[in-house]
Amino acid sequence: MKTRLILIILTLTTTLTFSNDFIDYINIGDSCYAKFDLQNAYNYYKKAYDAEPKDYNALLKITRVCNDLCEYYYELRDEESSEKNVNLAVSNAEKFYSLFPDSAKVYAFLAWSYGNQALFKGGKEKIKLAHKIKDNAELAIQMDSTDYLPYIILSIYNRQIASLSWFERLFANTFFGDVPEGSFEESERLMLKALKLKPGIIIALFHLSLTYKEMDETQKEIKVLKQIIESPERDFRDKFAKRKAQRRLEELLD
Repeated sequence: MKTRLILIILTLTTTLTFSNDFIDYINIGDSCYAKFDLQNAYNYYKKAYDAEPKDYNALLKITRVCNDLCEYYYELRDEESSEKNVNLAVSNAEKFYSLFPDSAKVYAFLAWSYGNQALFKGGKEKIKLAHKIKDNAELAIQMDSTDYLPYIILSIYNRQIASLSWFERLFANTFFGDVPEGSFEESERLMLKALKLKPGIIIALFHLSLTYKEMDETQKEIKVLKQIIESPERDFRDKFAKRKAQRRLEELLD
């Protein structure tokens, strides 16, 4: 807590010395981000980052929006744009870590960036990233147990690891190295914790529904899917999650 307070004080103090342009870039970027205008948000955050490449907020915001753009383009099946943005996210997250290793948010963003990067990797690289995802998310929680993001990341990680068949796990262990452990029960527990910290997040509810699908908990899945459909959109991911939830619910109730 003391370290986080020092970081906040330093950030606020140094912000006072920044140019009006830098502050304007951050503010306009925030305005675009609030309207889900991710590309323009990135453009202004990039201007802010270029002006102050060692600023905590500039690095946080550009890393976040690069991951958002990765996920946005992935939903649109534009894998080239998605991979381009996640590579930027990883680069920014690693610089974020090099400058602010005492910030819990750094490790959450590393885990998030590596998790998205794993979408484009296979075999040995995916296993290496799985360890990085797990280690960084767990460290983020140790440093700040009130941040919902690393719980979401760890929950998704656990579901994906637990869904590996025995053959896939044997193959990976034989040719690519040790596969980390994971379970559906732990995935459920972690996502419920994230939702307790930040109630009503549609993307968290959607991933919880995927865990219940894997667990064959049909009634729980239906309940969560209905909750997704009835919840207001607060994030660009929500419209995609709602569409998928609607299709899945129709399948279950048909």
